[in-house]
Amino acid sequence: MADITVNQLATQTFYQIPQIFMSRIEKQYVDGKLQKKIKLTSRYAKKLSNDAKLAYGALYDRCLLSIKSYSEGKMDYVDQNGSVFLIFTIEDLMDLLDRGKTTVHKIKRELKEAGLLREVNQGANRPNRLYLQNVDASLQEYEHYIPEVIVKGRNKEEIIYTHVMTLDYAGNVIFEKNVSASSEGENGSSENERPTNPIKSSKNGSSKNERPKSDIHGVQILNGTNTENTNTEIILDNSSRKPAPTSDELDHPAGADDTLSQENSEKKFIKPEVYSLLQEIADSYFDHLPWDNAYHLTHRQKMQIGGYLETGWATSSEVLHCIERIPQDCQSPYAYLIRSVENLISERKMEAKILAHQQANMKYGV
Repeated sequence: MADITVNQLATQTFYQIPQIFMSRIEKQYVDGKLQKKIKLTSRYAKKLSNDAKLAYGALYDRCLLSIKSYSEGKMDYVDQNGSVFLIFTIEDLMDLLDRGKTTVHKIKRELKEAGLLREVNQGANRPNRLYLQNVDASLQEYEHYIPEVIVKGRNKEEIIYTHVMTLDYAGNVIFEKNVSASSEGENGSSENERPTNPIKSSKNGSSKNERPKSDIHGVQILNGTNTENTNTEIILDNSSRKPAPTSDELDHPAGADDTLSQENSEKKFIKPEVYSLLQEIADSYFDHLPWDNAYHLTHRQKMQIGGYLETGWATSSEVLHCIERIPQDCQSPYAYLIRSVENLISERKMEAKILAHQQANMKYGV
């Protein structure tokens, strides 16, 4: 290891990633006491995956090289409008980003849906032109958090930071929450705050549904501490993406066989040869659904699908086929997938039962 010295930065090259892609915190102090936290975030920070953010930086670096070559009199990567374009096949992007084919397709789709990439087909078996787009500074948002003291018991206090307001780039209020002291209940929460889905807690204070939920403004509600006799929630959103559908979809898919679902929902260990197929299934599930919903399979959901594959009544290719049949406008895609797989397994079992009866009739004449 070697420390970075003051004379070394100029000798190193870096990919540039726009700051608007990342969330960052500014703190305001009065008389040495923290009065407010302001979280600078954006739709890019919330929705783009880290792979997509790094890919933008790598492609932007290539744009700079094209601009430099243009200044030297080369017109290879500048069109008639003066716009810089890039020539990358999928294989080229796989090498550049060090990612697999499925991941590269997902990255391109993310950038396109975010308005950061435009692709032009040249035809005649020639690779497409990629036009990297400028980021939209108006998507910057400012989330304001204020510290609140929560009394947990005798001589026990805890400070949480409550999201009270979100402003857009122009200073317009897009979210506001009433946290006046006069309206606070016994548990320290505001009676006027906008309703969110409650998180049921078990006896030891831990949440039964460990995945964070989101309120109607897309702000995640994460459990605070795991200490007994507290249900304190801290509102901080660090996800780059939207959460998968709620666990109710996993445990009770609409119209599915409850017994079969319950057995597989308890599955904790999957054979290695089956587990290796689950990431391909998860990637296909994410790729098939619209980017603005950004559904993804959780570990527990993968375990449930792995349990079905282990039974031998369904294959991974059949699960992939079921994913392809999920409607694009489906409100509960995971429930739809599980129902399709369980229907397939039920049909296979019925076929096996009929075949067994036929064989018994042929052998024993009964």
